[in-house]
Amino acid sequence: SRTLIAMSSGEAAGSPSVPSRPRQAAPVWQANADAPNCTKCKAPFSLFVRRHHCRYCGKIFCEECSAKTCAIPQFEITKPARVCDDCFVTIKRTNFDFNI
Repeated sequence: SRTLIAMSSGEAAGSPSVPSRPRQAAPVWQANADAPNCTKCKAPFSLFVRRHHCRYCGKIFCEECSAKTCAIPQFEITKPARVCDDCFVTIKRTNFDFNI
């Protein structure tokens, strides 16, 4: 049997391979009925304060607490998607993008 070995950039034999993270499963979204308030700021949802799901953690937030967007490579989401403030920082750090 053959074994595939990822080589570091310092090793020879063609172009260096970049190890990629395996795709993670996207979270199950929290049910609207389970969130009468924003997960972060606890603002009650109403006709004027709408619910928004974070595409990374699946929890429900108000617009103010989920105003950021970014790609989510772990879920193979390449276009900017709505994420909560905490997940935005986590995603950026996980992907070594410290320009927050």
